[in-house]
Order: sequence, then C-alpha cells, then structure tokens
Amino acid sequence: MRSVPTAKIELIQDSLLTPEEASHPLANTKVRINKYKNKSNVRSVVHNHPYYELIAPLAGSSVSYSANGKIYTLQVGEVMLIPAGIYHSARFNVSMDYSERLIVQVEAGFWKQALDACKLATPEWSQDILILNAQAVLAWDLTGLFRRMIHAASLPDPVQERVWTCQLVELALLMEQSVNQKDIVAPSGTSLLVAKAADYLHTHYEDPQLNATTLAEYCFVSREHLARSFKAYTMESVHGYLTNLRMLAFKRAIMEGQPILDASISSGFSDYTSFLKTFKKLYGTTPSEYRNKLQSQQGEKYGEHHDYPL
Repeated sequence: MRSVPTAKIELIQDSLLTPEEASHPLANTKVRINKYKNKSNVRSVVHNHPYYELIAPLAGSSVSYSANGKIYTLQVGEVMLIPAGIYHSARFNVSMDYSERLIVQVEAGFWKQALDACKLATPEWSQDILILNAQAVLAWDLTGLFRRMIHAASLPDPVQERVWTCQLVELALLMEQSVNQKDIVAPSGTSLLVAKAADYLHTHYEDPQLNATTLAEYCFVSREHLARSFKAYTMESVHGYLTNLRMLAFKRAIMEGQPILDASISSGFSDYTSFLKTFKKLYGTTPSEYRNKLQSQQGEKYGEHHDYPL
C-alpha cells in the first residue's frame, strides 16, 4: 500500500514576513503555507498584501495585531483571517519562550472562487479581520484542515488545485457557520478616531503636504491627542506609519520599473535628499542597491524547507 507523501513546509525562524515579500503575489502557487517561530519580541511595520492570510498560533505567546483603529489579540488555538488589501501590523510579546504560528496564504482570486462555489458571494465577514475562537477551531478541527492543505501541496496538478478548492469551500462554510453562531473574538480595543485617521492616511499618503499636523486638523483634534491615541492603537507614530506607507508605495513603484526619483515623488516624498537618508536609515542600503538586490532575487524563495509533520 502506497503511503501518503510527507508534505514539506517552509520553516522561518526569528523573522517576519518582510514588506517586500508581502507585496508580491503568490508565485507559482495558489496556496502557500509556512511555519513561523519567533523567540524574541519583534514588531512588523504596517503593510498589506494581495492575498488572503489565515494565521493559526500553534504554541507559545499570544500575538497583537493592529488594523483600522482596532487591536486584536490572537491566542493559541484561535484562527485569524486577514483579507487581501487590509493594512495591518503585528507585535510579538514573547512572554514565554517563543511564539509559533502557521500561516496559510491564499490567492485572492482563488479565495473568491471558493466563496462563489459555496454560494457565499462576498460575505461581510470576509472583508475585515476575523478571529474564530478556540472552541470553534477545535469543534470543526480547522487545524486538521490546514494539515490536509499542507499534504495537498504534494499532489500533482490539476488534482492539487481541485483538492484545495474543496478544502477552501469547507473552510469558508465553517467560517460562515461560526460567524452565525457568534463563535468569534471581538477586538480587544477600538478607536473611531484612529480608524478615521488611518483610513485617511491609506488614501492620501501620496500627498506630500500630509503630515501629523494636517492629519490632526482633518480629524478635528489636537496633534498631541492624535499622537497618543494613534500610537496606542497602531503601535506606531503617525510619522512612522506614514513613512512606512510611502516606502511600501515606493518599493511597489520600482518593482514596476519606475525610476527611483520618479517613484519617490509619486509615493509622497517631496525632499529627495531626505528620502535617501530615511531609506538608508530604515533599510541599511541605498535605493539603487535595494533595487539591484530585488531584481536578483525575483523568483527565489526564502528560508529552508524541512519535512515537518503537523
């Protein structure tokens, strides 16, 4: 009797998905599954990605996520859905020895295809961050479903895609059922002020005149009050958040072939000399060196592959 092939999963230790990697569509696959393990307190910068992401903490400490003026605390045993295009950041407070999690990334079109297949169209819960509680995850054995998705990665095409489609249909239907039964976890904190400010930054970061002062004026609050609230709910200063958004836009622009100067201006940086200094300070390299490295790494994968039974 032929045994089921051992699935391979990428193990990434003491690292985060970088904004550069996050901005890339999934390469040569519609589903990608990685395992992350962090042993130190780290924080990701604000970013978004063109695919859906499911996060399942396996062991260790909880993780805090920030998005749209809300703070989410994700505990071991729960599962979080982050839709494509949602700006977010994460903070790992490793109070135990480590934080370990499984991350399933699904191409946006493939996710929609699964929703359409189970007649869910575009449910409201799939348009914002969602956390299923540990009871629902255990009751529906979602961890087991993720294990099967890992094993499906070893199947040949087109069987692999068909199996993944069936598994995503099952997942979507179970998530719909869990939402209807209110087996979900509410944000641990919400600020309408920060949600308004963050939304404005997301849609106007290319404006070179936008800064903490003009943002406070738009929100009709003092700069000091906005700064305190924004830091509490995004884990970042207004200036740092805005700079991260502009840097993400700059990197997307040079990936698309724009010249460095044009890319910096179109991303909201009005002072080219200041932009170069900031880029060097944040990334330890020049934009030209970064572009050359990016071009040489296109199509490559990061980390090592291990046979890892889940």
